[in-house]
Amino acid sequence: MTVLFYIMVSLCLVLVKTTLIPGMPLFEKFYDLLIPILIYLSFFRTKLEGVPIVLFFGFIIDSLCGGPMGLYLIIYLWIYIGMRWAARFFYTGSVFLLSLAVAIGVAFENAILLIYMAFLAPSASIPVDALETVVLQILWALVTGPAILVIIGWAQKQLDSWNAKIFVDL
Repeated sequence: MTVLFYIMVSLCLVLVKTTLIPGMPLFEKFYDLLIPILIYLSFFRTKLEGVPIVLFFGFIIDSLCGGPMGLYLIIYLWIYIGMRWAARFFYTGSVFLLSLAVAIGVAFENAILLIYMAFLAPSASIPVDALETVVLQILWALVTGPAILVIIGWAQKQLDSWNAKIFVDL
């Protein structure tokens, strides 16, 4: 049930990111909205729930972005693995850590994409405003990341209580 919930949420976020956000001038340089979900899954959910969702995210975004197949899948897997590893050493309930984790995820994704464009796609050129875009995305992540994670946590608690009520007789 949780996997289906995150798949539906991710599809909605992909739709918002690809249709609504590009038309709003304030949000045109907004970060990848799936990163907070990856952080939440790596910090608060089991591997059995997290890995299928991360794979689904990767395949969906790879098929939409027009880049080489597997680029986002690898980025998302590394973010998930890295944050899962970091969660063993830090208190994951800290708002500061949640904010920092989303910012690190955004910075990592942008670094991999810029490295790909610089070394592996010689026909593609790095945009002139790449540094400005990366800085703005990291700032957006620092500001909005914890709020998104809190909303995801609230929705997960609602889903868990709903599941407990429905499946109480089983």
